[in-house]
Amino acid sequence: MHRYLFTIYVLLLISIVATPIYADTVERSDKKKPAWLNNTPKALNGSYSFKVVEVDNGQTLSSSRLLARTELTRYIQKEFNIQVSEDLSNQSETKQQKDNLNYSENETYVYNVKSEEKEVSIYCERVDEYYEIYEENGIRIFKLYTLFVVSNVGKHAMFDEFRVTEKYGFSARALVPGWGQMYKGSIGKGITIIATEAATIGGIIYTENMRAAYISKMRSQPKYAKQYHSKASNFKIARNCCIGAAAAIYIYNLIDAVVAPGARHVVVKPRKMHFGATAAKDFYGLSFSYGF
Repeated sequence: MHRYLFTIYVLLLISIVATPIYADTVERSDKKKPAWLNNTPKALNGSYSFKVVEVDNGQTLSSSRLLARTELTRYIQKEFNIQVSEDLSNQSETKQQKDNLNYSENETYVYNVKSEEKEVSIYCERVDEYYEIYEENGIRIFKLYTLFVVSNVGKHAMFDEFRVTEKYGFSARALVPGWGQMYKGSIGKGITIIATEAATIGGIIYTENMRAAYISKMRSQPKYAKQYHSKASNFKIARNCCIGAAAAIYIYNLIDAVVAPGARHVVVKPRKMHFGATAAKDFYGLSFSYGF
């Protein structure tokens, strides 16, 4: 009996690592959708805001990126009720950021516009992107999501520091089995951990109740004491196996919730010193600002 139960719980533990994989014909730029798709980052100062732009009619990644910039232009015109007066295609720069897990390529754009008959500039930066590719009538279609930061009209743009990462570190969510994984976007793994931990706890309760029941029968029916003692011992061993499995799952949950990479998210930190682009009618250069 106890060997049978032990085998079951070992298989359940193994199933955590081998999270069920479902068939998916959609190509994706990343295995997990970025966290910013459903939870747009918040700006730390009032000079800018984050904006997620979605386009789903590009046939290549480069054409989809151009469509995203067009959609961004429409958003700016509608949001600020202004008309973009100059094409920004020749006023862009690329910045590359690299760390242990991530590589990102950001672009900065400058829109020259008129607001209340005054020429002003709106600064935009591409922070991250995610796309899916699917087929429609034999044609590959890109569905592209782009995260931008957009400066507000009438305020000097002071973008904070943005870091796109798959690292999350420790949080209180890791203490609850499966919660840390689901928070990081690993829904399947989180559900598997919850189900397996619940199964092992259920096994502990069941085997302990059965052990206690046979101990009680030993006292009430002494002539079968030897048989009941043997069964009680088997359930005791099975209970200990369940306890060990539950402990192993919980330890795995803690380590995985802290160490394993999750869905990409944006970490925003205040930036006191800021170098940026400055644009006017006859001038384009760099600016420096310091926040107190």
